[in-house]
Amino acid sequence: MKTFDNIYSEIISLPNLYRAFQKAKLGKKKQRTIEFEKDLDKNLWSLHEELLNKTYKVLPYFEFYVTDYKTRKIMCPNFRDQVVQHALFNYLEQIYEKTFIYDSYACRNNKGTHKACSRLKQFINKYSKEDYFIKCDITKYFYSIDHNKLKDIIRRKITDENTLWLIDKIIDSHKEELMSYHIINNFKEVQEKGIPIGNLMSQLFANIYLNELDYFIKHNLRIKHYIRYVDDFIILGKNYFELKDNLEKIREFLSSNLLLRLENRKIQINKIEFGVDFVGYVCFNNLIRVRTKNYRRFIFKIKEKEYNYHLGNIPFDKIIASFVSYSGHLSHTNSKRIKEKINRRLIVIAETEAVLRGGNWNNGANDGPFSANLNNDPSNVNNNIGFRYYEQREDITPLRRCYQPYAQLQLQSYNENRSRNITDERSVISAMK
Repeated sequence: MKTFDNIYSEIISLPNLYRAFQKAKLGKKKQRTIEFEKDLDKNLWSLHEELLNKTYKVLPYFEFYVTDYKTRKIMCPNFRDQVVQHALFNYLEQIYEKTFIYDSYACRNNKGTHKACSRLKQFINKYSKEDYFIKCDITKYFYSIDHNKLKDIIRRKITDENTLWLIDKIIDSHKEELMSYHIINNFKEVQEKGIPIGNLMSQLFANIYLNELDYFIKHNLRIKHYIRYVDDFIILGKNYFELKDNLEKIREFLSSNLLLRLENRKIQINKIEFGVDFVGYVCFNNLIRVRTKNYRRFIFKIKEKEYNYHLGNIPFDKIIASFVSYSGHLSHTNSKRIKEKINRRLIVIAETEAVLRGGNWNNGANDGPFSANLNNDPSNVNNNIGFRYYEQREDITPLRRCYQPYAQLQLQSYNENRSRNITDERSVISAMK
């Protein structure tokens, strides 16, 4: 195995720290970076000196919780620590990328959920409906990674003591309390478990840690059709009992070598004809469907946003952004009826927006399906002749219902009103498909 030494000086060099700063600030709100950026040269030099003299310390994390279908604790590092992690990531990613198997799809360049789904579909097409698959998930993966095991794995590849000092600093910057799902490391007196979700380096560490499992499955068990995304993985095979035997070997390997447990309630061994649920999609031999749970979650969220929009709490553009995002998700599936439902719902919302504004859905003053080109004020302050909003419900509408505003028609002929306009809102929707 090729090892790497004497890379620390390159990692902490000022050009690399500046590149790291540029990457770290991408997508961040300005108020989060302004303190560091207003005296950039001084701050980068200070970081360089701390790393050179080994006086660098990781600042406390900012913690918050995200609830989707389950609650996750997210730990956001200080911006200066993000710069350091990007500087380290710039080199470690290049080193470890070559060691990862092709069919690991999480947190890697030119990978991701859509490519993982496409690859799984290729695998499934090589099997019949009567063949089998195993789907597995690891219990509290990020919270269960053993610090000492992770350090030992990294030391096989990285031999530079200074770089290892920095890696250890980041790994040890957080540890979880010992929980019932943790497996005790009998070779260490002090148990240190868990890496923070939200760290850039945690993504790489998670892939490095489970790369051991990838090699065990591919080289020891010689399983050909295996795919993994973070801690979720799928194995396909023709023999049910062989798959079950391999499952027990994987369980034993995870427990003894990586101190991890499989989530028993999430293990599936089933026929391919019932669909393979993976990365938000359900794959069959001849088609791909969207996961039902994801669709229901989207409908609940969009109803909530519609409700808040009619109360004036969020802008209309935010609703459109949600539809565009989910339409992109659906574009990789064969869920035609769901696509039609989503498009119809978007048309209703867009036309409701036109009703409320008295113009077209993007607030144009001089045209739109609900306004005649008569008596239009340039500021579009609802002076259009057409539909006009005049009343709003006082009671609180439940989130499960779509809010329906009252409107009145001010021209005698709706068709005449609509025919005077060139813009057709539905052409906007079709362009978004």
